[in-house]
Order: sequence, then structure tokens, then C-alpha cells
Amino acid sequence: ITSKMSDDSDVDEVAEDVEDLDLGMDKKKKKSKKTEEEDGSTRRAVTSTGTWAAPTELGPNDIFPYANVLQRIYDSLSEKNPELMGGKKFTMIPPQVAREGSKKTVFVNFKDVCKRMGRTMEHVMSYLNAELGVACSLDPEGRLTFKGTFKPKQIESVVRKYMLAYVQCQMCKSFDSNLIKDSVTRLTFIECNRCQARKSVQAVVQGFHATNKADRKAAKTAKA
Repeated sequence: ITSKMSDDSDVDEVAEDVEDLDLGMDKKKKKSKKTEEEDGSTRRAVTSTGTWAAPTELGPNDIFPYANVLQRIYDSLSEKNPELMGGKKFTMIPPQVAREGSKKTVFVNFKDVCKRMGRTMEHVMSYLNAELGVACSLDPEGRLTFKGTFKPKQIESVVRKYMLAYVQCQMCKSFDSNLIKDSVTRLTFIECNRCQARKSVQAVVQGFHATNKADRKAAKTAKA
């Protein structure tokens, strides 16, 4: 009986030692997990304050602050492409349209608008002539007169279409460009002064032409 009791006591001691060992491991694991959570929250707290944090300091669930990412983009552009950061926003002069009598419309600041776009008055006039489908004439003061009545919004809409087709660069969307005609191929190109891109554009389709006596005579001769 004494031997059996001693054996039982030995088993109890071993069980207690094992139980103590398990409890010790659990406590260590919990402490380690809590420490990791605290470290992670600290990293996220530092990141959320808006101060820059290196990628190695961020955890898998951390996100770069938007302001810092945006600042890095601007810094990179300023360093590698300073011309893109220094460009001024293009602002167009609104067309000034006035009524002349009951059947004519005058584009008063037509000369200034063409100068702002960097295009010749003849080229812009041919485009307006084709788009509006009416005859127009240019006076010595640089005013364009249309036969017909048009609202300022209609003229402005056509000018915007012209800018998209013959002024704006399709690559960098800049309006700082030149319109050049190749003497060999007789094609017209837009050359961007900012990104140096070059793109061919279609020639302006011939606009409205009022039929006169000579045209009618020529038509009759052709039918005969």
C-alpha cells in the first residue's frame, strides 16, 4: 500500500509539472501575440499621423497615407519632368458675339481668339465656315461677320471643337502646339511644344459657298 501511494504521488507530481509547463507556454504565447498587436497598432498609429514611414516599417495591413503618396508623385515629377510641373493652365478667351442688323452676326474678338490659340485667322475662318455652313467675311480690324443669326454659345461650341481638333495635343493634352504643313507630303501636323509629339490632322473640309451666276452657267455647260 505504501508503495502504491508513493507511485501515485509521483504521478501527481509529474502531472503538476506538465500542467505548469503547459500553462507557462500559453502565457508566453499570449504575451507574444499581445506584443505583436501592440507593435502593429503602433506602426499604424505612426502611419496615420501623416508622417512618412518607409515600406519596411509598415505591416501587411498598413496603407500608405494618401497625402504622402501624392507628395511622392509630385516630387518625382519635379525631379524627372520639371517641364510638366511648371506648365500654366490654358485659359481660352470667351468669344464676344454681337448682332449686326437682323441677318448678320459679328465675332468681335475673333483676332484675339486666334492669337490665343496660335492659329491663323484664315484657317480658323475656314473651319467656322464649314461647321456653321454659312458665308463669312473678315474685315481689316480682325472681326468675323457671318450671314445669319447665331448665339454666343453656338460660336463658343464650334471654337471648342476646333481647339480639340487642331490645337490640343492628343498625348499630353497640352494646348501649346504648332500647326505645320509638310511641303512634301502636303499633310498637316500638330507638333506639341511640351512633349514633342507629332500627329497628322485632317484638312478642313471646304465650307459653304454661295452659288453665283458663274457657277450656274458652269453647271448648265456640264449637263449639255
